[in-house]
Amino acid sequence: MVNTKPEKYSKLGVVGSIAIGWDGETSFKDYHEQYFDMITLHMHDIYFASPTYFYNVHSLKDRSGWRELAGIRVEYALPENTINAIEAADFARNNIRQCFQIGNPHFPKSWSKDSLPDVRVTQGGPNAGFTSLTAALDYLQAHPDETVWAMNWDAPSRPKDKQINENMVLLVLAGPNYKTGRAPLAWIGYPASADVADFETRPEQPRTIQAWKAALDKAVENASKKPTDIGYVIHDANNTHAASPERLGNLARTLATEVAEFDFAKQTFNTPALLGEMGAGTALTNVALGIAYANHIGKNVLVAGTTDSTKPTAVLVVPPERVRPIDHDKPWFRARGENNVFLMWWGLRHDAPPASQGYSK
Repeated sequence: MVNTKPEKYSKLGVVGSIAIGWDGETSFKDYHEQYFDMITLHMHDIYFASPTYFYNVHSLKDRSGWRELAGIRVEYALPENTINAIEAADFARNNIRQCFQIGNPHFPKSWSKDSLPDVRVTQGGPNAGFTSLTAALDYLQAHPDETVWAMNWDAPSRPKDKQINENMVLLVLAGPNYKTGRAPLAWIGYPASADVADFETRPEQPRTIQAWKAALDKAVENASKKPTDIGYVIHDANNTHAASPERLGNLARTLATEVAEFDFAKQTFNTPALLGEMGAGTALTNVALGIAYANHIGKNVLVAGTTDSTKPTAVLVVPPERVRPIDHDKPWFRARGENNVFLMWWGLRHDAPPASQGYSK
């Protein structure tokens, strides 16, 4: 692809649009709904057609293998001011209900429960996804035999079309008693934060650094790790924002003192420096990147939220027992075409036959 169309594939840019913006004419509400339509649409056919898909209602004779989406809890982070939370939650709930025929009287063999999805919206900025992730993990604490969706979305450059800082992320989290039948992609600890105002000023250590240390220590403790176990950091400091120097300085200083021999230049990834400010789509985009890094590289990844100067936030992503490194000289399953590239990325089933790397069904 790079050789045949170098102008398109040799530099970072939009390959194809998820939503149609009509040169900025599409409303923010409709733009969001197009994104949500797309993310559920790509699960629709396989949900009904495959008995081995993570969620499915395939067999008409034996429902013991069904994993319905009826009643699914969705913790959803969205931007404030640009979207109505109640309308967005209603749309998401009805979209899931209609897409997966939940309670549809015309298709009674496609469901056994008619419980509507329970969609909870959190509005905010770059850290909103951490709040939704925490709420999702809280749900699993109370319902250890279920799954939950943690989501975020934003398109902060609207009304501009075809922007690479638009991100919708869906994380499917399973409780400890839920029998997934699959290897995990990664493990996620509880997010942790600390209020700068809770600390006293010290000559040798400013309050902000004390708060960062507390947030980092708690985040790694929540994943049963130590600060020295951190192998990589993904963050949102950017490098062009007015506050970027302060954000980068605080994070770098904390890592230098807490993680021995940590190389900030080589062991960090600054997502908005590459994609631009991502708004409410920031936190879970970085968590998703952390999952990918942990899964393929095998290192513990700290995802750091630097944008709230009064409350640093972090979460640790831990690799699975079996890491799946990428062989760059071999084909990648998800690069074979549109039908595959937009599929949900799942851990491999325990009974899955050998397949090309990146296989995700």
